[in-house]
Amino acid sequence: MKVFIAVDMEGATGVVHSDQLMPEGKTYTQARNLLTDDVNAAIEGVLSVVPEATFVVCDGHGIMRNVVFENLHEAASLVIGPASYENKPLCQCQGIDETFDMAMMVGYHSMAGTPNGLLAHTYVGSLITNLRLNGNIVGEITMNTAIFGSFGVPVGLVTGNSCLEEEAKNISPAIEFVSTKESYGFTAALCYPPKKTKKLIFDGAARATKNLLHNQLKPNVAQTPVTIEVETYRREMTTRASAVAGIEKTGERTFAATNSISAAECFKTIWKGVTTAMDQPAGWLQ
Repeated sequence: MKVFIAVDMEGATGVVHSDQLMPEGKTYTQARNLLTDDVNAAIEGVLSVVPEATFVVCDGHGIMRNVVFENLHEAASLVIGPASYENKPLCQCQGIDETFDMAMMVGYHSMAGTPNGLLAHTYVGSLITNLRLNGNIVGEITMNTAIFGSFGVPVGLVTGNSCLEEEAKNISPAIEFVSTKESYGFTAALCYPPKKTKKLIFDGAARATKNLLHNQLKPNVAQTPVTIEVETYRREMTTRASAVAGIEKTGERTFAATNSISAAECFKTIWKGVTTAMDQPAGWLQ
């Protein structure tokens, strides 16, 4: 069995504040260790059911060098490096292909605009107001699920903030969701201790693996042609994005791409538009 794990950080055990999310933060080092422990718990849960399973982990938060590589489980390889279009056109899903049996998402948060959403945003908080997939407003886990579905890979497990559960269950009731904390607001939550979340994630990953073996998981394939639309905060962001080949300006603050092949191919164009739309190259892209 081969498992792909897409990793974010806002939904990791004990993470509630921007101070924990970037290298300049005073508590970033501790948060890196907590995140890595969550990833390892998911890996160990799968291995408890299928001992010969192998993993590719894609570090998908901020500078994308957050998972403590030397502490990562030996059954896994790690995709490291910033998500410029040239580097990682699939962003948090870079490395996925048809050879994987299942995908998981560890450490995730709810989408921009979620009421009382803990650290809620969609991919780039300073740029994206809303992201629409075939007309529906979605967050990162729904978009990533569609990317995985492009390769025939189902999602078995999502871990993160409690305010994310509704989106996960809307994707598919078969997805195992594990909450690492109870969201109170944008920068506060009731956090469960690491010993508890380790067991919760381990058990959730084991259940997801059994669901896969029992043919209860199905890829979520977006209907083609696929259209992804981005609503930005400012007109000039949309104007810059619209200079990218394949991007259409659909409104004063919206741009979109359409692809007849798959959500993954459509996302590549949109991600190039998103990274082009910024005023200047963001630090986390370098």
